[in-house]
Amino acid sequence: MKLIKILSVIIVLLVIANVTITNRSVDEGVVVANLGKEINELQNQNTIMKATIAEAGSLSSLREKIVSAGYIETSKVTTLANVSSVASR
Repeated sequence: MKLIKILSVIIVLLVIANVTITNRSVDEGVVVANLGKEINELQNQNTIMKATIAEAGSLSSLREKIVSAGYIETSKVTTLANVSSVASR
């Protein structure tokens, strides 16, 4: 009789431990799933930002910005003579 009571107490404790561990693992699974979703969202935002940066730095958009700033293309290029008397001494 005493053995049956001890075994039933052990079984009840094991069931409680099993339920507790199962709940914790489910909670951790939910956290991992949320982190996975957040990683995917951040990767999507990163891709969008890369595309935006590439578009802002493209030559066609730079040309438009240069023209809108008032710069004009010249046909005559003037250069200075490369005389460096200080460096040649």
